[in-house]
Amino acid sequence: MPLSHSLLRRQALRVVCGGAAIAMASLAFHAPQAAARTYPDKSVKIVVGFAPGGTNDILARLIAAKLQDKLKQGFIVDNKPGANSAIGNDFVARSKADGYTLLVSSSGGLTANPVLMKNLPYDPVKDYEPIALLGSYPLVVTVPASLPVKSFAELVQFSKTAKEGKLDHGTPTTSFVLAAETLTAAAGVKFNHILYKGSGPVVSGLLGGEVQVGVLDSPAVIAQVKAGKLKALAVTTGKRSAALPDVPTIAESGHPGYDIPIWTALLAPKGTPEPVLVKLRAAVAEILKEKDTVEKMQGLGLDPGDADSAALARRISGDIARWSGVAKTAGIKPE
Repeated sequence: MPLSHSLLRRQALRVVCGGAAIAMASLAFHAPQAAARTYPDKSVKIVVGFAPGGTNDILARLIAAKLQDKLKQGFIVDNKPGANSAIGNDFVARSKADGYTLLVSSSGGLTANPVLMKNLPYDPVKDYEPIALLGSYPLVVTVPASLPVKSFAELVQFSKTAKEGKLDHGTPTTSFVLAAETLTAAAGVKFNHILYKGSGPVVSGLLGGEVQVGVLDSPAVIAQVKAGKLKALAVTTGKRSAALPDVPTIAESGHPGYDIPIWTALLAPKGTPEPVLVKLRAAVAEILKEKDTVEKMQGLGLDPGDADSAALARRISGDIARWSGVAKTAGIKPE
């Protein structure tokens, strides 16, 4: 029995639609691979949530220059300071997930902000694709050269004679507040925390007499310490810093077991194509092993990281849990 014209048209339409669906599926499958082959074909923005001068900015500029050489496109650092780096972090979380907007974030922005800030606009676990741990480093208990103390023990005694029993502590980020809280809890003193928009401004505050102490990232203070303008009293890691070998650890200063490193990571918005992430991870992994990169980082007191994105994801979740415990013990509530 011959088919009607309408039935023939419907069958033909199904064939055409089926072919179109297959073609679209094929395009969807191959598009990320094509993107990876051509990526990057324009400049890439690396957002830092702090003012210039601190570790995150220093590392971002080092990695940006290396990526530019390796991938033959511009990698531009864009500082967006404010709100404990939440402004910059949120900007990236909301950016197009195409690999052209990346984030260099402190561990504080990813793991302390969720503990200390109400209504945080981004989720460190759900909103990013981990690319690489760029480096870890100690914090340095730092004071102006004019402050009449020569050790952490002397700083503790000096703080007890300060107005209201507290020294003004300049801090660029929430994780440094929590690290300082664990430190003062061990020593039996308190600091009056004053928030700045980056480690660079805190260093200026120390030099200008605005604050008496800063528990700061080593790259931000090494130059001023070596110039004699600031004094380094102790480092927060379990071992001494190769960049400041004469500075004792907090553990050596009378508080055994104290060991708090800080770290910096490179991330992309959630949903960035996996082939693009693979390309970035491979490039950064190579960069972090290059001799001149290692030498530059170690000269700043940094231990180079790696591009183990799964380990970085675990570290983010684990540190959020750790800082939650510290905040609870210290009676610190989100604000």
